[in-house]
Amino acid sequence: MTTTAAQQPGLSYKEIADAIISFLEISLHTILYLRSVYPPSTFSRRRAHQVPVYQSRHPQVRSYITNVVSSLAPEIHSGKLRRMTIVIKGVEDGLPRERMIFDLGYLAELDKLREGRGSEVGLIDAPNAEELGLMLRGFLIKLNALDGQLLDNQGETTFAVIIETNDSLEPSSNNNEDGSVPPWIPALANDTLHPPSSQDLDNCTEKHEPLLNVKAVETGVIDIRLMVQECVAKTGIERLDP
Repeated sequence: MTTTAAQQPGLSYKEIADAIISFLEISLHTILYLRSVYPPSTFSRRRAHQVPVYQSRHPQVRSYITNVVSSLAPEIHSGKLRRMTIVIKGVEDGLPRERMIFDLGYLAELDKLREGRGSEVGLIDAPNAEELGLMLRGFLIKLNALDGQLLDNQGETTFAVIIETNDSLEPSSNNNEDGSVPPWIPALANDTLHPPSSQDLDNCTEKHEPLLNVKAVETGVIDIRLMVQECVAKTGIERLDP
């Protein structure tokens, strides 16, 4: 007669969500450095998951990023954030040069899991802390290598962060009962991804600027994928492939 060891639970939904939120903050800082949105001298080199990353030292930039991440965190914890897009665009013409697109997918039984304190209980088949760290490490390595795959952005650039929810409703962080100014406003038409995220970009027959699939991490609880779109305003290529 043989026995098998009981399967050990991995991280909880909350723990994985917190790790993804931190990862998005690290990625946002690093993208601004890699794509030269601000001078390299305004960033400090750090390490995350044993990979070199960068953090802005400018107080206003850091404050803005902190506020963005704080505002999108509730959407991830509730499983509603479908996409976060970092749009890098020209200062003079306001046209997008490239989009860094983070797509998220969630555990199918999330609503049931979130009842009571289920989101804080370790999940069978979920990665443990070491396994998740290795996944995110591979993602950051790919992110750092991305700079060499893209054309340089000419001229002065700025950026915007756009989020899209699964239910197409306003982010919950906009429902401020104290009457304060909501953190999210409707995105400019030029900044948004075409075709819209309600369509499957991989199988969409509508023409759009090509997408480069960079890296995907599948935890089985929260999955995340990064795609990059170089825009016509940068490439000068007017023919769009489906």
